[in-house]
Amino acid sequence: MDAASALDQPGSAGTLAVRLSVAVALAVAGLTLVFVLFGSHPWPALPQFTTFHASFVLLVDGVTSYLLFGQYATWRRNSYAILAGAYLLNALLMVPFVLTYPGALKANVGVFGGEQSSIWVWHVWHLGFASLVVLALLADGSARTGPASTWSTRRVVGAVVGVVVAIVAVVTFAVTVLHDELVPLLSATPPTLRPAFYAFGSAILLVTCLALVLAWRRGLGQRSMLHLWLAVALTAGLGELVGNLASSSRYTLGWYGGRIESMIAGSVLLLLFIRQIGALQQRLAAALRGQALANATLEAALTEKEALLVDLRLSEAEVRQLAFHDALTALPNRRLLLDRMDQAILQARRHRHSMAVLYLDLDSFKEVNDSLGHETGDALLRAVAARLQGILRSGETVSRLGGDEFVVVLSEIARPSDAAAVAEKIAQALRAPFDVGGTWLYVTASVGVAVFAADALEDSFERLRRADEAMYSAKARRRNGYGIGGEAVAQPVPQ
Repeated sequence: MDAASALDQPGSAGTLAVRLSVAVALAVAGLTLVFVLFGSHPWPALPQFTTFHASFVLLVDGVTSYLLFGQYATWRRNSYAILAGAYLLNALLMVPFVLTYPGALKANVGVFGGEQSSIWVWHVWHLGFASLVVLALLADGSARTGPASTWSTRRVVGAVVGVVVAIVAVVTFAVTVLHDELVPLLSATPPTLRPAFYAFGSAILLVTCLALVLAWRRGLGQRSMLHLWLAVALTAGLGELVGNLASSSRYTLGWYGGRIESMIAGSVLLLLFIRQIGALQQRLAAALRGQALANATLEAALTEKEALLVDLRLSEAEVRQLAFHDALTALPNRRLLLDRMDQAILQARRHRHSMAVLYLDLDSFKEVNDSLGHETGDALLRAVAARLQGILRSGETVSRLGGDEFVVVLSEIARPSDAAAVAEKIAQALRAPFDVGGTWLYVTASVGVAVFAADALEDSFERLRRADEAMYSAKARRRNGYGIGGEAVAQPVPQ
């Protein structure tokens, strides 16, 4: 049975449930046979057993009624509401029954009513329950239409509870205030059951048999879990009736047996609901485990996603680094240099100041590569790049174009001599030896300086070309020097 399906759903009972319900019914029938055969055998009088029996029925049938109302609220089937009313009637009638039963509350007579009160309550109890069960089975399959609002459900439940309470109030009034008007069902001396008892009992027996046939027909024919176990409960209820009819008076084996079977009848549906609740709890536990697993999987996926995003951001940073920076020295490459020169030109024109481009080429760098190897040459280039970055201001750009060529952009100068001062500063910085892998190396550089006024029309490419020409002019005239507009300035050779 699916824990989430209705208990009266056709096919809700499997083969095992059918076999189990039939086996329990047969066991109850066998117990009834024992009570019938030996029903007149006297047993010790224990009036307090009635108190225990009534308390048991009040609790069990009350809880069963509550659960059946819950089924109605879920599935909105009228049979659930009527069946809940039947079990609620059983539970509430236990109050007048135990109050009117002689000796149940340690009194020689009942607290209310007289000798006939409790037995009349017993008859109304069994006739009312069987009649409501028949009505519920006849109404089986019908359901309320319209929106399933909480208000409409409460209205139906309230109506059923109101009718049941009214019936209990009328019965209580009849067996107390109108006790003397009731037909005697029990002889006082000796305490024996009168023919009227058996007449009313036979009527109850017929209605109960009708309910039993309807329940077994629905249960076996449609394999409905609710109807199967309702049939078992009615079988036990029928056993109670037969046991009481077979007993000649109170406190016989048949009398005690009838109450035992009454408690069995009341327990059947409650056990069914407990089983369903257990199945729901197992399903909920499985769902929670699945949810926990799904959450763990989702968390792992999110963690993986975050890791992928981090890797992607790192990859993007690496791509940007490779796209705009030199792989060896991490200085801006030609693309980023031209972009910064474009920005510097715009700023110079906007703010009306001059700018300068310095083009550096290391002298005799090829000899370093040829004699000491490319790894030493690469290390020297990285050292030169670091030294150039250390002597320039933060707003000035130093770039490596490739090989042993570097470019410095002075975005703002006041006069051409400022560019010459920077060229002199670079020459002095490069004059110091470089420690490359434990080998001290001396290098010189030829620097071409191109200065441009604020209104100069040259673009970045042209300005870079002019600085390149100035560098070649300086190198051609004399290495280890710088040239401004083609004029070479020599520097002392390091010793």
